[in-house]
Amino acid sequence: MTDDAPAILIVDDDELTAELYQAHLSEAGFEHIIVCADSRDVMGIVLSTRISTVLLDLNMPYISGQELLDRMRAETPDIAIIVLTSEDRVDTAVDCMKKGALDYIAKPVEPGRLVNAVRLAATIRELRDEVTVLASEASELKHPEVFSEIVTASPVMLRIFSYIEAVAGSPKPVLVTGESGTGKELVAKAIHSVSGRTGEFVAVNVSGLDDVMFSDTLFGHIRGAYTGADTTRRGLVDRAADGTLFLDEIGDLPIGAQVKLLRLLQENEYYQLGSDVPERARVRVLAATNADLAVKQRDGSFRKDLYFRLMSHRVHLPPLRDRVADIPLLVERFLADAASSMGRRTPTVPKELYTFLATYDFPGNIRELQAVTYDALSRHVRGVLSIETFIAYVEHQRSLSGVPGGGNPESSAAFSFRGAFPTLKEVEDYFVAEALRRAQGNQSVAARLLGISQSTLSRRQHAEH
Repeated sequence: MTDDAPAILIVDDDELTAELYQAHLSEAGFEHIIVCADSRDVMGIVLSTRISTVLLDLNMPYISGQELLDRMRAETPDIAIIVLTSEDRVDTAVDCMKKGALDYIAKPVEPGRLVNAVRLAATIRELRDEVTVLASEASELKHPEVFSEIVTASPVMLRIFSYIEAVAGSPKPVLVTGESGTGKELVAKAIHSVSGRTGEFVAVNVSGLDDVMFSDTLFGHIRGAYTGADTTRRGLVDRAADGTLFLDEIGDLPIGAQVKLLRLLQENEYYQLGSDVPERARVRVLAATNADLAVKQRDGSFRKDLYFRLMSHRVHLPPLRDRVADIPLLVERFLADAASSMGRRTPTVPKELYTFLATYDFPGNIRELQAVTYDALSRHVRGVLSIETFIAYVEHQRSLSGVPGGGNPESSAAFSFRGAFPTLKEVEDYFVAEALRRAQGNQSVAARLLGISQSTLSRRQHAEH
């Protein structure tokens, strides 16, 4: 942490208690901590120093904690205030929260509870800072060429690009999250390109690496470190010096390797296998995962301290089902790429293809759409591109998953009713209407969704009118 980083201010007239809080926070990785035992000095500190969080004792001589809480809310509203008091009373807690306290902790304070409260305050501040950064960014990108490989017209993705430009120059890690196939490595490369770092972009998938393999891959080894180590070998951290090290599938990293990565991030140093001499690291770390790290923290398979180190900046990529408007752009790009690689002409795409693809959830996201598009072109003979390859693929995936949306149970429509049990005609009417809605009125596509011929659907529609 740099000297100008926001500090945590501990306000308690019991100096021993304050020092104990300071020790707990230091052990948890918080570095810039100020202790104040005199309540009369508090406002001077918060008005002259960058403070992110205040741990405030309510019961103090001279100026009470309640009065300080009121003054800080009025004069320094961005500071998170965590109230600490021996008064474990509901009415006092409610009053403090109404006045703007972030949290209320009764003494004696349990160390884990204290650390979690301060971490929550830090997370909230980071999110607020991200919103501020995005709001202040101009609508036009400064480096649009960097994002040319990411095909999109989605406002959500464009906001992500603006955020990337804002944080790319930071030395802090970036955690890129999102489902498999959403383009996390492309985003990592864009971050590196915008950063201006002179070294290489070095990517490694850490899934499947045990503790020793991780150390050897990232940090290298000296001669004689183990049987067969006949020469000294530098690792990827050294190769990425002054550049970017991208760690994919970080959620699968073993606990032992997580400890070594944490040291790299905290101390900017590492040890080669077989050496007890630390090496300095000059690398910016980016990490990506499709796993839910919150779940992994709860089951003990991912360290909380590492998580908080990695998420200094965070980019979350939406799934393709939330970017349906990008499907035509992506198909056109993939067809052009595939045609170029096969030495063929790019075929015309029937407009109903895009309507049909919008009804499928693409659990494999952009990577899945690319694969099926390449396959469709390889089967194409002449004329307009046939949608039959796409239809056969989607219907096969739906039959495998047993889910109408194509592999994502949460996105499938649920049919519910109250009162009288619906008649068969009412059920049919419901699903015909739903199919037509998803197909944007296209009867050919709606018929495919219903598993009937277009003529059958057309006759049914005419009969109703």
